Amino acid sequence: MSQDALVSSRVEGVPIVLTASATDMSDFNLNPFRAFTGGFPTGIIPKRLLRKYWYPPVPSNGDSSVKYAPYGIRKIEAVLMKEFGPEKVVVVHPDNLRKVVGPNTKAVGITSMEPAGTGFVSRTYTSFVGFGGEPIAAAEFREVVEKPILRKWGAKIILGGPGAWQIHRAKLQKKYGIDCVVMGEGEKTALGIFRMALNGEELPSVIETKPPDPKEIPCIEQPSIFGTVEITRGCGRGCKFCSPTLRRRYSFPLEHILKEVKLNAKNDTKMIVLASEDIFLYRSKRRFVPNREAIVSLIERIASVPGVRYIQPAHASLAPVVYDPEMVEEIGPILFEKSPWIANGDRYSSVEIGLETGSIRLMNEHMKGKMLPYQPEEWHDVVTKGIEIMNENRIWPLATLIIGLPEETQKDTIATLELLDKLKHSKVFYVPLLFTSEEDCLLRAARHMDLKRLTPLQWELIATCWKRNIEVFVSEKEYWKIKLVAMTIYAIYYRWKHGGKILKPILKFSGLRE
Repeated sequence: MSQDALVSSRVEGVPIVLTASATDMSDFNLNPFRAFTGGFPTGIIPKRLLRKYWYPPVPSNGDSSVKYAPYGIRKIEAVLMKEFGPEKVVVVHPDNLRKVVGPNTKAVGITSMEPAGTGFVSRTYTSFVGFGGEPIAAAEFREVVEKPILRKWGAKIILGGPGAWQIHRAKLQKKYGIDCVVMGEGEKTALGIFRMALNGEELPSVIETKPPDPKEIPCIEQPSIFGTVEITRGCGRGCKFCSPTLRRRYSFPLEHILKEVKLNAKNDTKMIVLASEDIFLYRSKRRFVPNREAIVSLIERIASVPGVRYIQPAHASLAPVVYDPEMVEEIGPILFEKSPWIANGDRYSSVEIGLETGSIRLMNEHMKGKMLPYQPEEWHDVVTKGIEIMNENRIWPLATLIIGLPEETQKDTIATLELLDKLKHSKVFYVPLLFTSEEDCLLRAARHMDLKRLTPLQWELIATCWKRNIEVFVSEKEYWKIKLVAMTIYAIYYRWKHGGKILKPILKFSGLRE
C-alpha cells in the first residue's frame, strides 16, 4: 500500500492500534538507566516539561506511526502483521491516537512497565520522597488509558506488558475500562485475543498466557527503543521474588539476534540493549556454567555490525564472572569501547547485577540458585571477587539490594552491611529497593516492605548505599551540595515523618558521622 493510501485509510481508523504511555514511548535521551526514574513521584515539575526534556517522545515516521517502540510491542506487532497484514496494524505515541483511532478500529493494545506504580522501583522511591504525588509512569498510564478517543467507537482495550499484573492486583481494571488484561508472554496468545476483538467477540477479563514455542517467536519488523534485542528468555535460578525464574530458559540463535541488531542499527538506534535476565545465560552449560566461546562471539559479532555505536547488556550474574574471568577479560574491552558512560572524567561500561542481600540465611531461603555453580555459603566471596573482576575490566555495575525480604532480621541486615564494607573501595552504583511481592513470583503472597517498618539498621543500609554512590559518581563540588540538601531534607521532612531512628543514617550520609 502506498504512503498516501495508508494515510487515507487511517482517517477511518486502523483496525488494530498499539500504544504505550509517554514514559514507555521514550528513550529518556538514550539513557536506559534514566528510564528507572519513571518510578519516581511526579513532584512539582509540570508533565509538559518532563515530556519535553526528561522523556521526550520517540520520533515518528511522518505518518503518525512511531519510528521506535518498546520491544514487547514490536514482538506483538510482528505477530499481528503476519496474520492480518501491515495495513491493519499501527504503533503510535499516545499523543497521536486521534490520528489513527476511528470507526474501523476494533482493538487498542496498550503495553506498560508500571501502570499502577506498584513495582520495586516505584514503591521504593515514591515512598522515599514521600511527597510529590504518584509515580510518573502510573500518572502517564492513567492519562493514556482514560483518553476518550479510545472508547468513542467501542474498540476493545487490551492491556499487556511486564506491568499488566499491577492493574489486576490493584483491582483497577474496571475503573480504567480495560476489557482484557493479558499477563505473561504474549506471542502465542495475542493472536487469538486480537482475532476475537476484530470479530466483535467478548474478551476474557484476565488471561494468563501460555509460553510460546521459542522457535516460533518472530523477529521484530520495526526498530525498538534503545535498539533492544532479546538474547535469552527466562532464567531458572529459582529466586522466589522474581518472575522470569518461572519461565523456560532459552537462548535465541545468533542469526536471529543479528537480524534484529542489523534492523535497529540500520534505523539509527545508536544503542543496542541486550535484553536478558543474565547475559551469561546465553547458551550456558549445565549448572549455569557460562559458555565463553558463545558469549565472546555474540559480543564480537554485534560490535562488528555497521551503525552499532553503543552496546548495553541489561543484566548479569556474578557467579559466571568468578567462574571464568577470562571471558570478562575478552568482552570487557569491547563493552568499554562501545560504552557511553562517563563519571568524573572516567569512562566505564556498566550492567545491572543483583546483590539483593549479604545474608547467607536469606540466600538459602529465597535464592539458593543465584550463585550456582557455587554454594550460598560462598556468596560474599562470589560478590567481592566478581565485582573486583568487573572493575578490573572497566565495568562499574549497577547493583540492586532488596530491603525487607520476608523474615529478614537484624542479623541479616548486619550481614548486608558487612558485605558493603567489603566493597567499600569498589566502583558500584547501589540501588536499594523495598521488597515487593509481584503477582507472578513465588513470594506473591508475602507482605510488602514499607518505610514505616524499616528498622534503624535498614535505614543505615539505605544511607550507606547512597553515600557510596555519591562518592563514586558525583564530583567533589557537587558532593557537598548534595550533603547540604540531605541535611535540609532531614530537618524539614524526614525527621518529622519517620522519627529519630533515621538521625544516625542521615548524619552518616552527610559525612558528619561514620
